[in-house]
Amino acid sequence: MSIEAGYTDFFGRYREAPPQTRRAILEALGPDDGGAARVLEPVYVFPAAHPPQIPGLAGEPLEPGYYDHGFGGEKTTLIAVPPHAYVPQALEDRARWGIAAQLYSLRSAKNWGIGDFGDLASMTDVARDAGAACVAVNPLHALHLTNPRSASPYSPLSRLFLNALYVDVPAAAHMLGAGAAIELPELRALREPDLVDYEGVAYAKLRALRRLYNGANRESEAYERFRAFVARGGRRLHHLAVYQALMEFFKARNPDTYGWMQWPHEFGRPDSAAVQAHAAQHARHVEFYAFLQWLADEQLANAAHRASGMAIGLYRDLAVGVDAGSADAWMDREAFCLGIAVGAPPDPMNEQGQNWGLPPFNPRVLRRRAYAPFIELLRTNMRHAGALRIDHVMGLMRLFCIPAGMPSSQGTYLHYPFEEMTGVLALESVLNRCMIVGEDLGTVPDGFREKMAAARVFSCRVLYFEDDPQQYPKDAVASTGTHDLPPLRRYWEKNGTLPEDADDDAVLQLVTQTYRRLGHSPALLVLAQLEDMLLQREQINTPGTFDEVPNWQHKIPVALENLPDDPRFQAVAGALRETRGGG
Repeated sequence: MSIEAGYTDFFGRYREAPPQTRRAILEALGPDDGGAARVLEPVYVFPAAHPPQIPGLAGEPLEPGYYDHGFGGEKTTLIAVPPHAYVPQALEDRARWGIAAQLYSLRSAKNWGIGDFGDLASMTDVARDAGAACVAVNPLHALHLTNPRSASPYSPLSRLFLNALYVDVPAAAHMLGAGAAIELPELRALREPDLVDYEGVAYAKLRALRRLYNGANRESEAYERFRAFVARGGRRLHHLAVYQALMEFFKARNPDTYGWMQWPHEFGRPDSAAVQAHAAQHARHVEFYAFLQWLADEQLANAAHRASGMAIGLYRDLAVGVDAGSADAWMDREAFCLGIAVGAPPDPMNEQGQNWGLPPFNPRVLRRRAYAPFIELLRTNMRHAGALRIDHVMGLMRLFCIPAGMPSSQGTYLHYPFEEMTGVLALESVLNRCMIVGEDLGTVPDGFREKMAAARVFSCRVLYFEDDPQQYPKDAVASTGTHDLPPLRRYWEKNGTLPEDADDDAVLQLVTQTYRRLGHSPALLVLAQLEDMLLQREQINTPGTFDEVPNWQHKIPVALENLPDDPRFQAVAGALRETRGGG
């Protein structure tokens, strides 16, 4: 763990970090007392086949896993890690392809104006029947229900829990035996527009779900499953539910309230007397938010089960961080460096750099706690998944950190215990049988990709940036672009390859040729963007904007029920089957 004195930017210029930058980062890290006056380190991470010399431990090989160890009255955690991450045998045997879809964008005859977990299950059926090995989705993290317009899945309320707006309300009603009570008159107005109305969806869904919760049979088998879920969720689930209940309480009194930092001081920690008293007084209200998480988890499990016949299945996405006012930061303040934010140094697209407003994990606390917050995060997001994409995977080695109130260009890099974190990632990958994809775009440290390749963390290769697919490595996921870039049609219109009035047949021919070209690359996995397959122009997200353009709102133009028969979808899927098989 270290703080760089400066950094070399994209343009090759060395920028020295101001003293106040390094001082602010040191203050955010807090005291370094993890190993003070101890014989044992707080944690040892090592190759399972080659344990190091540790006081009180014989040097024989261990099975990959976690071990408690004591010596001289001290205790530590041993983490024996495998040589590399898990890779499905079906992917080792043959190159595959999958479909990348933004869950919120899916249309169907039954959803409530936003793609939901029922739609995700249907999408896996469509993809499997087309020959795809996986369905890749945006992060499914919990967002701010009291501020639904903050719809970015990369700035979540919690990375440990799911977005309740993805609950399939009719399916939940059916499971609870209350199907006739939830049809609302505004649903048509939510379904038909081309943009997701997050505020309208949140109002309709939460109202209906409260009715389901209040009317649920407490003696039913389904409710017994809910109680078991609450018991398994323990303290973390309870704290999330309390946070959301408090957020609703304070938002009703001050509409400008966004998170716990705006609450009265006595509510700033989950174990405070004020918080516990409020939770006890509003126990049913708190339980409702746990109920939403149960519904979401059950429905995501069903979608994963539907995908179980695919070579990979569901391909989830882990955002690089959480909002500073998030439930995760409130639940475990010490795990985060709240005085600084993660971002990116200046580059051609952002000459002043970027500040993402996300407080990083505290590397000192991670080691002190034997990586428990990191392990919990990985396990939660590998749940119901055959693959997990790690957003900005360079964060395993270093994060560009900017002190509060300072411009992005005056940040610098905070280093993490890279070898240990990579080892933990590989171990959880193997234990959960979940392959790992590392989003390694942007400013990548020298030698980083080689280290990821040794750990079998798949690289991301984007055609817009590297236009010779034959040069892609084998352990890679190839795609045309990302959620922060325009789909093929708009990209070609912007760069002059296509006139804006080009007809669909001409565009489709180019799209299929492009995916056929990707299909012939050495990369073991190619992802077809659903927006490309349907010849869309609309960009999912335009970085650096909020209200200026409708980010995270565009729906696909075809309902899921009609997608298998759509000639555009068939053509692109056919091109990938020709080059990669399937179907």
